[in-house]
Amino acid sequence: MKTTLKSNTLKIYLAAAVLALSFTACNDDDDAPSTPALGNIAGVASADPQFSTLVGALTKAELVTTLQGTGPFTVFAPNNAAFTKAGITSLASLTKEALTPILTTHVISGNVKAADVKSGAVKTVNTNNDIYLSKNADGVFINGNIKVIATDVSASNGVIHVIDNVIVPPTQSLVQVAQGNSNFSELVSLVLAADPAVATALSSASANGLTVFAPTNAAFTELYKTTPKATLLAPANRALLTSVLLYHVVPGRVFSTDLPNVSGEVSTANPAGKVTFNLTGGAKVVGKTSGASNITAANILATNGVVHVIDKVLLP
Repeated sequence: MKTTLKSNTLKIYLAAAVLALSFTACNDDDDAPSTPALGNIAGVASADPQFSTLVGALTKAELVTTLQGTGPFTVFAPNNAAFTKAGITSLASLTKEALTPILTTHVISGNVKAADVKSGAVKTVNTNNDIYLSKNADGVFINGNIKVIATDVSASNGVIHVIDNVIVPPTQSLVQVAQGNSNFSELVSLVLAADPAVATALSSASANGLTVFAPTNAAFTELYKTTPKATLLAPANRALLTSVLLYHVVPGRVFSTDLPNVSGEVSTANPAGKVTFNLTGGAKVVGKTSGASNITAANILATNGVVHVIDKVLLP
């Protein structure tokens, strides 16, 4: 009888223990979050090996704490391959002062998902430098040459979009870009010979900037076969020269990645002249009487605009 009583008592204790364990387990499940907590942008980047160079650069520039802040931030994050593509294989020679304006150009305030991106200028946390987004059927591009290759990597204080190159802020104006390239020596000489308003316009573009289709020396050499340089430089033909040069300038910044969205005629700085674009077999800008000119190099960013190199002089 005592044995049976002890046995029944033991069973009661065991049942109570199982019930207690079950109750505790249920409580643990109820307290557990339904999804893992997200880390901040700096933490997400640090946990991903493809961003090791970026994290090293942020650390050297003392910007990690900033990206741990409340935000929200949207970061266009170059992966390691992007730094290599940009020619940055080591951070050893780059100072905090050199890295800071570059890295802050990759960050915008707010949480901007891929679906919300629109073409146009976007202010970054680098107050001295905006970036320019183009959205077309092939994706999203920055400054014409940099592609967004992965989107919407979520963090607790914003979002990361992965890019395939490093955004480097421009340091030269349109005039300085032309003067620094020996292939544009003919263009520079003609600008100086034209009405001073041409050089002034190129030097002091508005906040919206200018787009310049810049013919190479070879393009002008070809033009001189039918229209001698002496003819263009004759004082009596100054208005003609000015008209031709202004025909190569389009108000605003138009990147090659914007062209798929452009249709019809586009106004130039020449009040009487418009150009069109043809993307069949490569990007071309088409002059009214000169025909198509190939864009041989695109998206050379300046502080006050963008330059595209062309192989034929445009004529209105």
